[in-house]
Amino acid sequence: MKKPAISSIAITSLLLSLAAHAGESEETLIQQVTDAYGGDALRNLTSYSISRKSLVLGNGQSRTPQLDDPAIADLYLAVDIKNGKARSDNLFGGRGGIFQGATITDGKQGWAINYAANTYGSAQNADVYAFAGGTMRTSDAILAYELHKARDKAKITGDTDHLNRPHVMVEMPFPLSPTLTLYIDKKTHFISKMTRMNPQVGQLDYIFSSVTETDGVMYAKQVGFYVAGDANLFGLENTNRFNIDIPESEFSLPEGIEEESARIDTTEMKANRLSDNVYHVGQGNGFTLFVNSPDGLIAAGGYPGLQDRLILFRSESGNYKPLKYQVVTHHHTDHLGGINEAIDLGATLITVEYNVEAIRDAVANSGDADFLTIEERVTFGEGRNRVEIYDVATIHAKHFLVTYVPSQKLVFIADHLNSPYETGIPTASLNTTTMYEALLALDLDIKKIAIAHGARVFTMKEMQASVDAYSPQVCMADRPVCK
Repeated sequence: MKKPAISSIAITSLLLSLAAHAGESEETLIQQVTDAYGGDALRNLTSYSISRKSLVLGNGQSRTPQLDDPAIADLYLAVDIKNGKARSDNLFGGRGGIFQGATITDGKQGWAINYAANTYGSAQNADVYAFAGGTMRTSDAILAYELHKARDKAKITGDTDHLNRPHVMVEMPFPLSPTLTLYIDKKTHFISKMTRMNPQVGQLDYIFSSVTETDGVMYAKQVGFYVAGDANLFGLENTNRFNIDIPESEFSLPEGIEEESARIDTTEMKANRLSDNVYHVGQGNGFTLFVNSPDGLIAAGGYPGLQDRLILFRSESGNYKPLKYQVVTHHHTDHLGGINEAIDLGATLITVEYNVEAIRDAVANSGDADFLTIEERVTFGEGRNRVEIYDVATIHAKHFLVTYVPSQKLVFIADHLNSPYETGIPTASLNTTTMYEALLALDLDIKKIAIAHGARVFTMKEMQASVDAYSPQVCMADRPVCK
């Protein structure tokens, strides 16, 4: 018997029905989630605060590759949704000392506060999702609130199991972030887990547990954060408040603070010619020193974007020699972000044997790499145009490679000295003081210091003045992160 034909109109009607049903499923689920977290108290949220003390493991940022150094990271976020105001305070305490800062927006303009220098300047981005989005994503209640806001764009992607409990997975957009995937408990409708992809390090996992109630809203007291499967952060104390009165003073600059001096504009890539054979090239937070040595072109500074920096170096210098050597300053993963590019360019990686395994683990194409491992030092070329690489130890890294260019009396370092300002003495930390001691011990004729995290080239006298002025930073006692 001939099967009856199904008209295109019927198929279209069926697809529309399924689509409508899917939309209803998301709508129903999101309603259940927001009801579980407090109903209208959450959906009509006018303000909130997050105060958290956390233990952080130094994944890829420890002094040695074998041990993840623990540190304390405290944060405080206050957001006045109704009036578009926000304040984010951060305190980090690790082997390099205490680092405290804040970003504020009053709804019209934004400021960044440097407590160590007692200065303020314009915030790089006054959008609260830019300077506090990371903190927001560590609160399951705020994720539920953002899910409600994005309910027309959220999408159920399937069912899964989490801790032997059935969950439904929902994808949702989040401002200035890759798509988030929420794992929602089918019984309680609480968010047990959230994942997002980071293009550099891979999957990030946020784990929520021990849900409690305050101000009529539920939230997880326990928060865990994992980077590419490795434990990174554990919340020790976590307090969220909702629909509260936040003092207007929270969104104002503190008394006695001074406006910072002029910053160096690094929004566009620039090449600083130090000599015919030496260029300092970079943009934003990533700079590389290129040196045309008698033994070939050498680069130091491995932040992502290495090939782009090499292109500008070639354009500015007229030197189109292949990159022969790439100095891997140390094992920290952010400084390995461009090493894959160096390998693709055919460069030999200069490092110490102690760090080879960490480099292989962090760099996807490291199997194609050639390594030159050094002990204490290596020299390329002879006479005035030679280049010397020294292995030194600081509190920041047990093995750190310093590049020295005798013709310019110049060294290149990373993470130990920095300032975004055109002039002035940079603020020192223990990183600075221990690197200064290491440089003095080398007994070299050093006049200039180029860095990986900025365009400014410092003098050795400026580094000495920075070290002489060093005193451990004390947390500002009136701030929640200091209590």
